[in-house]
Amino acid sequence: MNTKNYLLTFHKTWSYGASLQAFATLEFLNSVGCRTEILNYVNPHERKGNESPMQLIRNGDIALGVVAASKNIIFKRDALHARAFKDFHARLPRSANEYTSCSQMEGIEADALIVGSDQVWNPYITGGVDPAFFLQFGRARRRISLASSLGSHCYSEAEQEEIRGYLTSFSALSVREEHAVEQISHLTDKPVFRCLDPTLLLNRSYWQSFSKRPYGFEGSEQYILVFNLAKRSEREERLWKQLSNQTGLPLWRINNNTYKEKVFDRLLLGMTPEEFVWLIDHAKYVITDSFHGTAFSINLGTPFVSMEPIRGNRARIVDLLNLLNLNERMLTANAEALPAPELDYSDADALLEEERARCLQWLRGALDGE
Repeated sequence: MNTKNYLLTFHKTWSYGASLQAFATLEFLNSVGCRTEILNYVNPHERKGNESPMQLIRNGDIALGVVAASKNIIFKRDALHARAFKDFHARLPRSANEYTSCSQMEGIEADALIVGSDQVWNPYITGGVDPAFFLQFGRARRRISLASSLGSHCYSEAEQEEIRGYLTSFSALSVREEHAVEQISHLTDKPVFRCLDPTLLLNRSYWQSFSKRPYGFEGSEQYILVFNLAKRSEREERLWKQLSNQTGLPLWRINNNTYKEKVFDRLLLGMTPEEFVWLIDHAKYVITDSFHGTAFSINLGTPFVSMEPIRGNRARIVDLLNLLNLNERMLTANAEALPAPELDYSDADALLEEERARCLQWLRGALDGE
């Protein structure tokens, strides 16, 4: 049997969260002596939204291809995403061959096959239940789920029956949210452990060493950082501007196209994952509707507010805030102001350290077959 260990995860998307969780998962596994590389599997549905204009046109989506080409010319979308992610993705250790189906991976042999984290078990993201992300291929001594997430998805009866069969091959199961524990537990007789997102398994000092100051920054800048994945309401934007006026701090947004909404004082374009982490660490305040925007703010000790995700996938953020007793940092529907810029992290830091210890103990047991 091959002594290699392989990780299946999202690893090629134009997403700071997905890219950094893939990196963090590898780092965490390597830290306990489990040398791992990414098995270069790409879920076909995952590519949606990342296609080039020519790919869209070849697929018959001529109108979308023309729109994408126009955006690339006007807003520099592809160029900025390439600047942000191309080199980082290239540095992730992965298998030479790319795979798009279980049948292509049938000859894989490994000591451990590991899936996670991120929303690899969310059929909305993967275009239906994807057997590859349930490790239904190859030969392995251990099959482990490490902080797999299904977001806020609730499995249908048909999905439950399919997944029930897949779970029998796992030797250890962990998921990221309490919602996922509830969805998975009744489909298996194995214990289902709740594990932190891998970006939270690496501590503050690790990420500060990993981070990189963006070109042109001195390190003394003071700003409110906005990392939003979708257009927000006028009411929310008024609250942002209110905080900006109260503190005298400008609103700077991380973005990978040049379209600038009036509420922002500056766009931070084409930031790499290392620069993304640096910007959160040095911000005076973070405004975000992103799970990983929330997670990195907490991990780096930066005051923040989390907003309800536009697509309703709130379980991930709410679960994390509940776990660390930071519920008050979620913006409520009738809020007249953002949470205060001051935030005492002493209790949350202690809880996070306890959770890290629990997760480390679980992972060592999972790898040792205990």
